Amino acid sequence: MTLPGPGGRRTRDLLDRSADVVDGYLDVMGDALVPQTTGQRMMGSSVLPLIYERLWRPVLFLGFTARNTAQEDRRKLRLLDVRPGDTVLDVACGPGNTTRTLVDVVGLDGLVVGVDSSATMLAQAVRDTAPDSPVGYVRADAVDLPFADGTFDAISCYGALYLMDDPFGALQEMVRLLAPGGRIAVLTTCARGPAPVRRVGVTASRWAPVRLFDVDDVTGVLRQAGLVEVTRDVSAVSQTVSGRRPDDR
Repeated sequence: MTLPGPGGRRTRDLLDRSADVVDGYLDVMGDALVPQTTGQRMMGSSVLPLIYERLWRPVLFLGFTARNTAQEDRRKLRLLDVRPGDTVLDVACGPGNTTRTLVDVVGLDGLVVGVDSSATMLAQAVRDTAPDSPVGYVRADAVDLPFADGTFDAISCYGALYLMDDPFGALQEMVRLLAPGGRIAVLTTCARGPAPVRRVGVTASRWAPVRLFDVDDVTGVLRQAGLVEVTRDVSAVSQTVSGRRPDDR
């Protein structure tokens, strides 16, 4: 099967390992399975990709963030500071709805890569993406991303970290892939209330379908990894965290 346009071929050139072409995306996992929480299994269904962008995500995210999808997209672009010609990674891209919002900014000289572990989500992403778009999709585990250090100018992960079995390992992988000066933006859950209440909720959520993060969990990982300009904005039960890898001197 041929790849859907130049974006797919350029994405293949970035990979640090071999990949099969499946339904128009690149698959480096084969028969391997990532650890599957309840939420991850749901994202792998055949029905959810069909309603995700038009129904599931808009309704869910309005209650989750108290902002609509358009507001979140504008905020993401501002935090990532994406420029024409940039190479951008969207981790846990689902059916490509967040990935496609980056295309107009990078332009035809740039490249946007969407990564997800769900085969059904990626197949839908390919169907909904114009063949000539500078976009490629890869099936991979978020804690073992198939790219060399410093490959990407910007990285986003929106509405997915709380479904991952090893969210902090995934964050460390994203930081590894940031080029000098590159920026990251992550939208995830945030525990609210007094510290004792938050700690109970965070601990209990490790066995729930959706994981809660305390107010300093995500920012702490980014700062420990050496990122600068780390910010956090809390809205409803969500937090949007961003940071930048320092320029090499």
